[in-house]
Amino acid sequence: MSNHAVRSETIYYLKKKIAEMTDNPSLERDADIYAQIREMGMDSLRMVQLLVHIEQHFDIAFDDDELIIDFFATIDQFASSIVRKMAHPV
Repeated sequence: MSNHAVRSETIYYLKKKIAEMTDNPSLERDADIYAQIREMGMDSLRMVQLLVHIEQHFDIAFDDDELIIDFFATIDQFASSIVRKMAHPV
């Protein structure tokens, strides 16, 4: 699978999970990938839950030193972090 395809799948998955977790189905199609995820109704607890879903779904694990808010502030940044982690899992 190409990097573009992996990135597209990752963005789709993030939008879907955020829509489910915030009980806002319109986010699945309308979420701006450059907007702050917190502005979509994601509080810190939901962000931790999302991170757990991501790690399980993509079979990756983020180290504690990788859990920097800037890496997860927007769907775009979150997707980039996931794709990087999938390419270099260690």
